Amino acid sequence: ADYARKNFNEIIQRAKIEAEGVTIVKDNQSFILIDQEELEALIETAELLQIPDILTDVSQARKEYQQQETLTMEDIFG
Repeated sequence: ADYARKNFNEIIQRAKIEAEGVTIVKDNQSFILIDQEELEALIETAELLQIPDILTDVSQARKEYQQQETLTMEDIFG
């Protein structure tokens, strides 16, 4: 925590670059500083994973795409 306080600009730059963020420890407690976009992506992923059968649906969609069994926007909307 002392290092982070003294080198705050460096810590912010590292948090922008490093997807896993920067760990700051104070009084035996760990805190992670991450970029806001990374946090939003993590939240979105967590929300998507709560949808029942989402992984099965994604797998099926990938298989259909690889087999060219998909429709284009033009096919759907003309």
